[in-house]
Formats: sequence, structure tokens, C-alpha cells
Amino acid sequence: MTTILQNIPANSVLSKWALIWLAVVAALVALLTILTVSVSDNPSISQDLRVMKWIVDWDLPGLTTYFNLVSAVTHTTAGIVYCVLGVTFLILLGKTRPAIAFLAVGLSIAVVALAADHSLGVIVDRGRPLDPSHLAFPSGHTYGTTVFFTFIGFSAVYYRMKPKILIPMVGIFALLIVSVGLGRIHLQAHFPSDVAGGYLLAAISLLIIIPALLWIRSTGWMASRKLDENLGIVACESCMVASSIASVVVLDPVEGTATKVYTPPPLVRILYWIAFQATFPYESNTAALASGKYRCQIASLLTAHRFGKDLVAPVKTIDCSHGNCSFVTEFIPGELAQNDEPAQKFMGQVSELFAEAGLSVWQVNPRNPHAHTNLIRNVDGDYIIIDLESAVVSLFPAPGQFMSSVKSGNLPIFDDIDFPRLKNYIDTNEAALLNTIETKGVAALRHATEHAEESIDVWKAAEPRIISHLISRTYRLLNFKARFQHIMGALTGADAAAELFLNNGIDRWEKQGRINHAEATGLRTRLSSGAAKYATRHLGAHLVLSVAIAVPIPGIRSAARFLWTFSFWLRMQIRRLLRRNSADADGMANIHTPLVMLLSLLPGLGGVAYLDRTRCVANCWPA
Repeated sequence: MTTILQNIPANSVLSKWALIWLAVVAALVALLTILTVSVSDNPSISQDLRVMKWIVDWDLPGLTTYFNLVSAVTHTTAGIVYCVLGVTFLILLGKTRPAIAFLAVGLSIAVVALAADHSLGVIVDRGRPLDPSHLAFPSGHTYGTTVFFTFIGFSAVYYRMKPKILIPMVGIFALLIVSVGLGRIHLQAHFPSDVAGGYLLAAISLLIIIPALLWIRSTGWMASRKLDENLGIVACESCMVASSIASVVVLDPVEGTATKVYTPPPLVRILYWIAFQATFPYESNTAALASGKYRCQIASLLTAHRFGKDLVAPVKTIDCSHGNCSFVTEFIPGELAQNDEPAQKFMGQVSELFAEAGLSVWQVNPRNPHAHTNLIRNVDGDYIIIDLESAVVSLFPAPGQFMSSVKSGNLPIFDDIDFPRLKNYIDTNEAALLNTIETKGVAALRHATEHAEESIDVWKAAEPRIISHLISRTYRLLNFKARFQHIMGALTGADAAAELFLNNGIDRWEKQGRINHAEATGLRTRLSSGAAKYATRHLGAHLVLSVAIAVPIPGIRSAARFLWTFSFWLRMQIRRLLRRNSADADGMANIHTPLVMLLSLLPGLGGVAYLDRTRCVANCWPA
């Protein structure tokens, strides 16, 4: 998310606009002066009292409660809280100078309100309707609310906040500004002239504060100092400097490079540490930066396949020789993309492609209000993606990738790739890929995928990632369906497992001299009998259950072996009652005895519980 901050000439202030500004300010000052003199000469103006009586008489259900609530959220104490939270948030984002500007606006509100009380309030010398001991003119509630929320609304418009967020926010601010004045009158805390004075004073203040901040910003005073503080970046006279939430970028048109150095603010560092218990990776983790390089290569080939041309700025090099690592990509001439319909359409197409192929989509997601700043529109009118590296951790993977992220331990999300999905995409669309990017391109795509997976594995192995491991292991623990399918699949090989176990035992006895060759041959022959094979299946089931069940709950394997034996014993008992026969349907002896059930409960021994000395010993197992 990149915003150009330097080498952009500020628009010169035209004299006609200066004259218009002076005329408006003068008119507002004149109105405030006339109002102050009028109220001072006649504190009980008849029109003032009639308007107040009309508003006080409003008798709508819940109206008084609403105005009380508005007065509470616009009180001086609430304003101090808003200011502290705003300044703190900007500092955590690394926006030190905007935080100072925000604080300056808050302090100016307090200073002007205090000065007005001790100047205009003293001149008028009129108390409040229900509290004559407190000066009423002008209304501090009205003044502070109007300046504060109008300034925030202006900032949102100036920085081009997304309309679907901007419009409701500005609407709420406008409602608060109107409601606070009406509420002060309805609650008889101020006269209508007090409120009018507050609005006029607020308008004058805004006409001074906003142009002053715009002028200061045009001087570069509010531009980022990250470039000066980082000795790893060397700018040139022809260079342009850009910044994002976590990095500084030097754009060198002569050399054709865009050098990005990551200097994330405290908030970004804190969020990453909370998610993965590690420092921000793109500062010094070479494996993380290497994965970014291969991710760009994958994205380049995918866009070439989808759009017929490479629409991703290629990575030139990764340099970690100056402390902080730098990520150097090719400089793309053009202009920053606007958040308009063509850009939204392009980002939607790319997001769909990346989600299908298993790549993260936040940097090109049209729902991201800053995603368009990751695009450059070149001279041919094509959108080129210049930034695919994230700054903030997310809990929301691309559509269709949530379960894969949970299984692979990639939740929270930070520039992850769903490699099973990507490999499946390449295999499934191989014919189409060969048609668009040819054999060389497909080979390069597989090569980049392989190396990206290796780099990400090295990167993640260097971080604790406690939360990710906990989520992944909890999923595996609670995924009973997959565990059941795994166990049932393992049981299909129970016969082979038991035969291998018994044959290994016979071989060992023969080597140890406990039995001779003829006896060993006889035992192997006996194992091939029907009765032995019937018993072997159940012995194998016990052996498989003892290994396949990996749930770390004490006694779960013993319980599974017991229930296996008990279910067959119960079935035999039912058959015995119905058919008066203790053997199973094939005439085999009942090997599921209470002794086997009891032995199956013993850890370490229960897997071979069917080797107990029962009737089957003489017919099935070696004596």
C-alpha cells in the first residue's frame, strides 16, 4: 500500500482563493461580533426566548433521552478520551507527525473554548437558563463538537476514504453536530443564541485550522522521516520517495528500481508478535523475503496465463547488507491507480485467480480500501501489481482456503500460500497453462512453487507460532471423522499386520533355537488354516487399534480394544441364545472371551490379548 510523499509539487495558492477565504472569515467574524453585541445589550431577546420555548416544548418519545446521550458523548471528558485514543493509535501506526497534528487540533479546541469563556462570555455576562451562575455564551459543547467531528470528516474526505464507509460516517457526524445544538436548547442548558455563537466560532476555527494544516503538509513537515532515519536507503536527486504502513520505498527511474526497506510501526510489530511470537519477518528474515520473491514469480506467471501478459513487477534482488533487508523490484513508470471501477474490476479478477490458485489476496482485494495503492497504471493503460507483501496479520484467508489454513497451521494468515491447492491448480490446468505460458512457463511455475514452499517452511520453522500450532493440533484432535476414516482404513490391513507379527515371532524363535525348522514350518502351516486366519484378523485389529489411535487421551486405545472384543462376544452370545451354538456362523470357536476383554484393557499388552491360552491356543497359535 504505497502513497507518494515527496517530489510531488504542491498546488500554489491562488490569490482569488485567498481573497474568498478572507471574505468568508471576515463575514463570520462580523456575524459573531454582531451576535455578541446584541446579546450583551439585551440578554433576553424575544426571538431567542420564542425559539427556545418552541424547542423545549418538543414532546417526542425518547427525545430527551437521546439529547442527554448526545450531550454525554460530546462532553469535554469524552473529547479528551477521543483525542488520547486517536493520538495513541496514530503513534502505534508510526504516524508521529499526524499524531502531533491531531493533538494540536484537540488542544486548539480547548484553548479557543477557554478563551471564549473568558472573553465573549465575560462580555455578554449571561447565565444559563437553569444555572445562572455559569456563563452561557457561546456554547462550548456546540463549538467543540462541530470543530472535532468536522475536522475528522474533512480528513476522511481528503484522504479519499472508501464511499461506503465515508458516507455513513459523515452522516453520523453531521447528525451529531446538529443534535448537539438542538439538545443543549431542549435540555435548557443554553439559549439558541449561545448555540449560534458556538457554531459561528467553530466555523471560524475550522477556516483557520484546516488551511494551516494543509499548508504545513505541503511544506513536507508532515512527510515521513523514515528515509532520513534509515542509513540503508540512499536516495538520489531524481528519486521519489514513497511510504506505506510498514515500509519506505525509494523509486529510482534512472536505475529502474524500486527499493523497499521495511520499518514497521509499533502497532504492526505488536500484532505480528502476538500472532507468531516473533519479530516482523521482512526486516531480517531472508527466508521470508525469498518466499516473497518466489510468490511474485508465481503471481507473474498466473497473470500471464490469465491476462496474456505479465502484470506483476519482477523482483530484482534482496539485499541484507545494511542491517535491515531491502526488497528491490523493477520500477514501473506510470501513475498510481485510482479506486475507480476499472481498478476494482481488475482487482476482482486477480483476487478470483489468486484464491483459486491458493495465493493470499488481501493486497489485491477490492474490499481492501487501500488495495488500489498497490497498483500502477502504465502508459499502455495496464494495471501492474507493485506490492504483494502484507503488513498486517489477518484471521481471514482467501475464499475456499479456510479449512486448508487450519489444517496446515497457517492461521492467523500472513502472506501464506495454500500449496496443496496451488499444486492441484497446476496439475488440473496444465493443458491450459501449456497453451498460454508454454512448457518453459509451466516449468518455471513448478520451480517457483517448490522453492516458495521450502522458503516458507524455513521462515516458519524459525518462529514459535504457538497460536497457529494450537489451532492446527486442536483441529486434528477434534476431527473425529478423519480419525475414524483413518482407523477404518488401517483396519483393512489388519490381517497382514497380524501375519507379519506372528511370522516375525516364528522366525525369531527359530533363530534363537527355541524351535527347529520342522516345527517352524508346521507353525506357518497352522497359521494358514481357517481358524487361525479368523483369529489373525482380530489379533491384527487389536494391533492396528493400538497404533492407529493417536488421540492423547489416557485409556482410549484400551477402551477401543475392549469394545472391539466385547461387540463380537456380545454377538456370539446372542447367536448362542438364538441358535444354541457357541461358535460363530462359520463354525469357528468363540475366541472373544472375558479374559481377552480384560487383557485388552492393559496398556502395552492389550494389543496381543488374543494370544491368551484359551481353546484357540490348541487350534490357532503355537503351543
